[in-house]
Amino acid sequence: MPETIQIEVPRRGIGSDLTEALAARGFEAELVDEDERCALRVRFAETEHERLIDGAVSAIEAYLSERMLPLVVQRANGGAVVRPPGD
Repeated sequence: MPETIQIEVPRRGIGSDLTEALAARGFEAELVDEDERCALRVRFAETEHERLIDGAVSAIEAYLSERMLPLVVQRANGGAVVRPPGD
């Protein structure tokens, strides 16, 4: 079961807005009303494997860009490949 955290919010309107803001950053949020409290249950929208690939690809792209290397990163076979463009 994926790790979930709960974030209490003062009212439903803010919770709805935060749900959208969190989704834009790779989180899945569910708005829940419990008694007189309002909260968000938040978890990663992607699996750990997908987050690992995203992080690795991002780091490699930054490395290649900083050094102006003529290489690209492509997702492949559940991982990634660093290759010259056009290959």
